[in-house]
Amino acid sequence: MKVTRALIGYLSRSVHSKTKPEVILRNIKTKPKAQSVLHALLIAMPKEQVHIPHLKSQRTQKKEVASKFPAGYINLEVLGNGAKGAPASLYVFTDQTRYLFNCGEGTQRLAHEHRMKLAKLEHVFITNSSWKNLGGVPGVALTIQDIGVPIITIHGPPGLENLFEGTRRFVILKDLQIRVADCVNDSQGYYEDHVMRINYVTLVKKGTNENGVSSEPEPEPEPESLKEKEEDKIDYYAPIKGSKRNLEVTQVTKKLKGELEKDQFGRKIEKQADTVICYICRPKKKPGALLIEKCMDYGVPAGPLLGKLKRGEDVTLPNGTIVKAADVRSPDAPCTVFLVVDCPTEEYLDSFITNEELLKFHGDVPVDDIVHVIIHFTPKEMLKSSKYIEWMEKFRISTQHILLNNISEGMGSEAVHRVQYKLNLLDPYMFPLLKDSYGIDHNKKRTEFVSNTQLQITQGVTQYRYKLRPEIGVDNSIEVKFNPMDFVKEAMDIPDFELALNNLKRQFSQLTTSDVEYPKIIFLGTGSCIPNKTRNTSGILLQISESKCIILDCGEGTYGQLVRFFGPIHVDEILIKLSGIFVSHLHADHHLGLINLLQQREDSFKKQNIPFHPVFLISPHQIQSWLHLYDRNFEKLIHLYDLVGTTSLIIENSKLDPSFEKKFYEELNVKKIETVEVRHCPNAYGISIKGISGWKITYSGDTMPCDYLTTLGKDSDLLIHEATMEDELKDEALVKMHSTTSEAIEIGKKMNAKFIMLTHFSQRYSKVPKINGELDKNVGIAFDNMLLRLSDLWKVPMMYPILKTMFAESYDEMETKTAKKLRRKEREKMGKIE
Repeated sequence: MKVTRALIGYLSRSVHSKTKPEVILRNIKTKPKAQSVLHALLIAMPKEQVHIPHLKSQRTQKKEVASKFPAGYINLEVLGNGAKGAPASLYVFTDQTRYLFNCGEGTQRLAHEHRMKLAKLEHVFITNSSWKNLGGVPGVALTIQDIGVPIITIHGPPGLENLFEGTRRFVILKDLQIRVADCVNDSQGYYEDHVMRINYVTLVKKGTNENGVSSEPEPEPEPESLKEKEEDKIDYYAPIKGSKRNLEVTQVTKKLKGELEKDQFGRKIEKQADTVICYICRPKKKPGALLIEKCMDYGVPAGPLLGKLKRGEDVTLPNGTIVKAADVRSPDAPCTVFLVVDCPTEEYLDSFITNEELLKFHGDVPVDDIVHVIIHFTPKEMLKSSKYIEWMEKFRISTQHILLNNISEGMGSEAVHRVQYKLNLLDPYMFPLLKDSYGIDHNKKRTEFVSNTQLQITQGVTQYRYKLRPEIGVDNSIEVKFNPMDFVKEAMDIPDFELALNNLKRQFSQLTTSDVEYPKIIFLGTGSCIPNKTRNTSGILLQISESKCIILDCGEGTYGQLVRFFGPIHVDEILIKLSGIFVSHLHADHHLGLINLLQQREDSFKKQNIPFHPVFLISPHQIQSWLHLYDRNFEKLIHLYDLVGTTSLIIENSKLDPSFEKKFYEELNVKKIETVEVRHCPNAYGISIKGISGWKITYSGDTMPCDYLTTLGKDSDLLIHEATMEDELKDEALVKMHSTTSEAIEIGKKMNAKFIMLTHFSQRYSKVPKINGELDKNVGIAFDNMLLRLSDLWKVPMMYPILKTMFAESYDEMETKTAKKLRRKEREKMGKIE
């Protein structure tokens, strides 16, 4: 078997590689002939990330020191406010550790933008097992793993371990240990550390017993047609990372019924209880500080007596004087209790309002039991219940009620608006202003939806902070102010920008225009791997016609991007028109937004009172393993889609039944859809879509340069191709099985595509990707929230020079990083030679 010296040389230059080229060669020779040389090389490469053990060691040392002292400050900070398209999540900050309550899609993106560091996060508390509370957990887990967090504990209703069981093929947590606490059967009934005690309060649905087990008959078993033919055992990162996640369940959930049911693979599974968990959070008291000046006034000598006074003990001086600790110490920090509650539906209301653990805090209570703040994840529909309001009114009038739910407005991101306002200067049609409101006016954010009450109610806003220690009260100092004209001024103040803008407008005026409105392409996510504040993970909306559209890939937060683009009202109209969803492959950044998209689409039909019909899900059939597991253990999903396997649409080898094929194309309103397998992970596909009027659009998904894709996309009007890396990082692109910008452009030329749009950029290119030389006249760069018609494409390459001017600081920083990386690789190469 032949292996190029270039590839072996690359491996031998890796600074972390301990595998000799000769050994790699020997391993390759033992592989089956069908195994590609490239795949064998990638398997043989070292996979360890050497920085993580060092970070873990540093973290452990700091934690050991910090655990000896009580928390000096405690703040409750709103991360996501629960507005339409936004997560509802509360981040509890202390100088010792961090706690996160609920973690919906988009949580890690907001944390990144607002610099809510996740490095000290150790515990996530979930109120109910719905995707709106769980959808961001996999992404947050990946993020904290990369910054050296060794262990994360998930608290919540039974069965949360199934989330990690379901995602283990595409969410690789090699260096992060997951623990799942049993909040229902835990004999203690609480979690406790040196900062606070958090008691679990279990709510059960009406019609269930004390363990939450329903008395209703068991649902009908899944029809045979809905069952997978085989369990998905593929590790989708094996060629790249070759790792498995480390899952540890701290306590085994007790049986809630006698016999355990078997799933379609013959495995025993437990029916999960219909439970909701609320939390009573009681921070530990912090002793007052010793006041040395007062000690001197009382004549206390230096030595052990000061230590006793600091510990709160009264002392007797040699002259017989008694000095009380209370006289020479500042007051102890009080025990500032706060509650986190959730009553998701009417079925839980009776359990909620009669719960004895929560009732203890009503009326006159001891000082240490006064509830200062209640965080309500309860939806607005339940908050209107008179029973719920009465429950709220039984707390002290000074208790603050903070709502993190669907009554909130504004999705919490300033960065996406900042970029869009600047891009809008270039072309208002191509970069329309976003239609979600950023936030709520400070004078209006205290909601008036509850009438005739004196309750202290605050509607959640991202970065709203309530301080519990050292002082108590609201801190508005960090709330981001949304000033659009400042964004415009930032761009216009750039030297030579206005002149360049005028020149660009002049070039646009010389182009011929077309009145052909469709198809339209809206880029919802143009980044790779994880979202950053300006580029979300993969997602493209293809509007076929006025009444039909298809989504190509749907990374985490895709639904939120739709809300931003169309607004919280009109997004329902788009979801009703959504007839197809294409998932190119099963890496997390390409399909973690699917569940939310399916659920929100169903909800849109209900709101519009339109009979529901499932969407066509065009995907590798292995996705069923994940979706069926979620359906069994969390929320019903399988009625929301009809699966069309990507293998059934292979070019010139369609396996669709003729009667189904007719229905399929009529519903999508297209002439033809074809797929090919591309060079990335197992079961990765590219797709081409031909419109009834003759246009053809090809989308690569993730891939290295691929001849099959060239054949599929022949004579396309538009090729949308991933361009993860710049040309100087070709070796890195090879290792990660992606394309460079030049490779993507070359594929477009080979297939004779009329235009090439580059997307799926590494997050190192947060604004403008680096491209050598000038862009060809038929090559463009995609941005999030970019709207294109085929007739608009020729404007896009004209923008590249002014984009580099507009984002010059980011572009220069990126070039500097690349240069450093290349110099480091060169030094490593020279060191190996020596």
